[in-house]
Amino acid sequence: MASTQYTDRVIAGMQMLYGEGFLSPGGPDEMQVFLKDVDLSGCRVLDLGCGIGGAAVMLAEQFGAAHVTGVDIADDLIPRAQQRAREQGLADRIDFLAVAPGPLPFEDGAFDVVFIKDVVSHVADKAAQFRELARVLAPGGRLFCAEFLIGDLKGERRHIYDAWIDAMRLYGLTFEFEPFEAYASAFASAGLIDLVLRDHTALSAAAARRELAFTKGPDAGPVREALGEEKFAARIHASTMRMTALESRAFLHVHMTARKPGDA
Repeated sequence: MASTQYTDRVIAGMQMLYGEGFLSPGGPDEMQVFLKDVDLSGCRVLDLGCGIGGAAVMLAEQFGAAHVTGVDIADDLIPRAQQRAREQGLADRIDFLAVAPGPLPFEDGAFDVVFIKDVVSHVADKAAQFRELARVLAPGGRLFCAEFLIGDLKGERRHIYDAWIDAMRLYGLTFEFEPFEAYASAFASAGLIDLVLRDHTALSAAAARRELAFTKGPDAGPVREALGEEKFAARIHASTMRMTALESRAFLHVHMTARKPGDA
């Protein structure tokens, strides 16, 4: 199994910025927007890239999933996720499993819903990933995917985007970003249908502005202490460049939904 790119300090700092249990921007507030009016009652849900369990807990606790299985290739995150489920009294409804990249260790049609938040941008072969997710979805099953995409890189936006990527490398993170067309093609090759795209970029840019204001403000001391001076400076730089990239639309954030053909 792979260990996480996130150090203990980074994990602590990210939770202060994004919310308990979350390692990506938006946290619980974005979950409420993405899954507004979604009822998961009775559903078996796969949380791909579960991290430290924040989304899995919400899927069970607030959206009514009958059972959530969280998986992540970073095996050192799994104990944190398990602890979070126990603390919330949900250990009987949520399982967490470390998996290797590639085929998932589940039967065909094992899940009614697949949920993914800002994870596929870590995957190089997106077509193979969505084919595997379609395999483990039951007929009529639904897929929810929130992701960052490459936007319009003409002119100055190219330089803005490159500066954002460089900032993330300085922070110790690497990604495999693609434009929406790559996702649409991957969904189609997986046989997923009824793809709906909702642009979340403006809200993500607003969240980035709030994050940057907080890190530069008087209440950021605990984050600075958790990260250390070098990582804290890199965090401010990365937040600045993400905000600029989102505001210019060189970088996009979207919510995508699709389903597997057949009757649920």
